Amino acid sequence: MNLLGKGNDPKFWSEEVRSKDHFKFYRDFLHKTWDELCENAPFEALRYTEFRLYGLNGNRTIFQKPYYRRRVQVETAAILALIYPEEEKYLNYAMDMIFAICNEYIWSIPAHQPKLLEVVNRTHLDLFACETAYTLAEIYTLLGDRLDPLIREMIKVEIETRVVNSYIKTTNWGWAVSNTANWAAVCTGSVGCTLMLLFPEKFYELKPRLDFSMENFLKGYQDDGFCAEGTHYWHYGFGFFCAYAEMLRTFSEGKYNYFERPKVHAIATFVQKMYLSGLKCVSFSDGGDTLQYQIGLLHFLKKEYDDVVVYSPEYSYINDGCGRFNWLVRAATWLDEDIYNNPAPDNAEAEYYGKDTQWLVKRTNAYGFAAKAGHNQEPHNHNDVGAFIIAKNGKQIVTDQGPGVYSQQYFAQDTRYGMIECSSLGHSVPYFGDIIQKSGPEYGSCDVDFKDGVFTMDIAAAYGSEDIKSVKRSFTFTDTEVTLTDEFVCSEGIPVTDRIVLTERPEIKDGAVVTESIAIIYDASAASVSLTEQINSKNKTIYFADFTLKTGVSKLTLVFE
Repeated sequence: MNLLGKGNDPKFWSEEVRSKDHFKFYRDFLHKTWDELCENAPFEALRYTEFRLYGLNGNRTIFQKPYYRRRVQVETAAILALIYPEEEKYLNYAMDMIFAICNEYIWSIPAHQPKLLEVVNRTHLDLFACETAYTLAEIYTLLGDRLDPLIREMIKVEIETRVVNSYIKTTNWGWAVSNTANWAAVCTGSVGCTLMLLFPEKFYELKPRLDFSMENFLKGYQDDGFCAEGTHYWHYGFGFFCAYAEMLRTFSEGKYNYFERPKVHAIATFVQKMYLSGLKCVSFSDGGDTLQYQIGLLHFLKKEYDDVVVYSPEYSYINDGCGRFNWLVRAATWLDEDIYNNPAPDNAEAEYYGKDTQWLVKRTNAYGFAAKAGHNQEPHNHNDVGAFIIAKNGKQIVTDQGPGVYSQQYFAQDTRYGMIECSSLGHSVPYFGDIIQKSGPEYGSCDVDFKDGVFTMDIAAAYGSEDIKSVKRSFTFTDTEVTLTDEFVCSEGIPVTDRIVLTERPEIKDGAVVTESIAIIYDASAASVSLTEQINSKNKTIYFADFTLKTGVSKLTLVFE
């Protein structure tokens, strides 16, 4: 059974990918990666003293860098071996890296080990253990008998021992029984695809468990299809979901087809709605502020659903730096020449409202805008109810910083919200002296509506204080301006400050706060302004314009032009 489509055809790689013009960017990417990370780079060990750092000080980057590099190296060599079968160096390098990966003591990363400095569970199934199995399973399938028998045996033995048997014996992995975010799709999809490729006789026996986990993943989305985790996690979770769903459809000869579901269709159109200005995008939660779409995934979805929009290949990427082989494969096998050569225009005005997720995204010729209501226990949560973004000329000006530096402290409940990226103090929302937003599902918005072009909400409950009784926030729009109006009902004596977070240095000039790209018009009789700055965890400077209401004032209007 051909589970990898035209990827199973050696001529597809050695003739089409090798020579056709629309694959030039793909070949260039591979050769550049090979030159930088493989042929001219030393073979790097994974060191115990770096492995343990996460348990000692919370640092996860130092160990993960060479761990990911190995996976990038093996995927690059494996694909180049398919494109250039006469070049033994690619195949030999791939086998060297497979040998090294199979000899790693553990496939999961330290940050996902529950008792890192006490005992290490070699068969712990996290995102990366599951992905490693899936990577090796696809390499095994695509390179076939070109791999030495010992290498093929190592792949099957290590996958069965570390992943398949672990999945069979342990039925209560959190991602398998309760997770509704990207973990559910990535781990389940990786295990499911690995089973279909290498252990098909076990797949249907385990399918009810896989089904349960995938249903949980889909429950993490509401019917509007918006991804509360952010754009990058849409790519991650939904990308693995699509790889699994497409393989399952083939494996079952069409009996099981997730793509017939309306919710899956809605999710498929999410990422096209997130562009604000050029590559700058909506960056709520732990989503970054720059969006390049995974080219194979978007081409695949466009062929499934006509209303999926695919912009210029300049907006795309082939793979990230973590060595996700299935994405690298599908950047070729799912690529469509006609879609590649006929992208949609990227300058169309648009307006998208996710009624369930309570996100509004709007684009005009002058600006891109996004705002959210929601609550403060969303996946990859930030305390950001009522936050908004304004982008112009390919830059976020009023900004959402997106994620901070991933560390043990960043994901610990008692320290996460002290970090500026996650705290409401790092978002364009009000604060009241030392009263800021709290984390939890009860801290959210109410009376949310988008009607007649006005986006309204009450965000008082996000602060969890009896002194903050009502904060009615509304946004109105023209083709060139955004107007924010906040109306406050608070206990007497509570200070009220509206914070605006900026990427450009502001100054007060002629009754406005002005940056290089934007002017914020305010009523000086209603509020005083202070300007400060801070360096965040990614060593970027952000600027705060704080509008503090004067005594007796309960309403503030800011016009962004």
